[in-house]
Amino acid sequence: MSELINLIDFIRKEFNKSLNTFSLPKDPKYLYDPIKYSLKSKGKRFRPIIVHLSGRNFQCDPDDLMKVSVGLELLHNFTLVHDDIMDSDDTRRNMPTVHKKYDVPSAILAGDGIFTISQLILGSIQNNSNHLLQKYNEMVLEICEGQALDKQFEGEDNLNLDDYIEMVKKKTGALLGACLSLPALISNENSEKVNELYDAGKSLGVGFQIHDDIFEIFGEESVIGKSLGSDISSNKNTAIAIVAKKKNKVEWSNLTNQFDGKDLYKIRKFLKENNVKTKVENVADSYFLSAFNSLKNIDIDEKNELYGFFKMIQERSY
Repeated sequence: MSELINLIDFIRKEFNKSLNTFSLPKDPKYLYDPIKYSLKSKGKRFRPIIVHLSGRNFQCDPDDLMKVSVGLELLHNFTLVHDDIMDSDDTRRNMPTVHKKYDVPSAILAGDGIFTISQLILGSIQNNSNHLLQKYNEMVLEICEGQALDKQFEGEDNLNLDDYIEMVKKKTGALLGACLSLPALISNENSEKVNELYDAGKSLGVGFQIHDDIFEIFGEESVIGKSLGSDISSNKNTAIAIVAKKKNKVEWSNLTNQFDGKDLYKIRKFLKENNVKTKVENVADSYFLSAFNSLKNIDIDEKNELYGFFKMIQERSY
């Protein structure tokens, strides 16, 4: 495990170095200053790490892998910039969001610019470039569909867990699927491997997001880096909320209406006593298992670095 941790730290440092040295024009400042600002926040770099760990299985060219990881991380930043506008969020990773730091038109344009730069980077890869860009754009459309579903589901009082999971597969899972499958694509691996990796990423995304839903109520602020209970305050449809409503809609509604934004004791008590927390954890685990099975289908097993990193994501503590 220590070797894997050292490898992950190395990938993260090399990626940050590459991103920090990535050259952007100075003018027009109206476009490039917000873009540069959006890239200041480092995050955990899960996606670039997955790109490099996946690519090591297919002997990808390291320079091509770095291009894929930078391109997909830029795409991730693009989605965050536009999501923050749509959700009216003022902070992101303890920093003012781009539209808060500048203004909404600047943030929209910055997002468009980031998206375009991402495509230009991926377009510079020579190996299987047509298929690469085709898969990339199919994935981007899935992310847009996922965001559309997320907005469509706002305020829906009887949302099913299956609908929520389908939204997460698109909004979160599709990008992780690309992180896993694009390295195989540029190495001219067969479509079976590419599809299994894409499916693994979508399943990983569901497990990852449902864990985040749980952490948002049962986590520690110092660990997850954000305030707890915001999903409850905004009446957001999360896996926890959907299952809680199915269990006892009236009681859950009373608890959330009385929530003061700070004291989660009664809500946590309800979720534990009614086995909501356990049920949601089991759903998350089932999707992690599906991700592991997809990896095993292409001979990526417990001894593999990528498999090990999936385990680390699954075992994040709260």
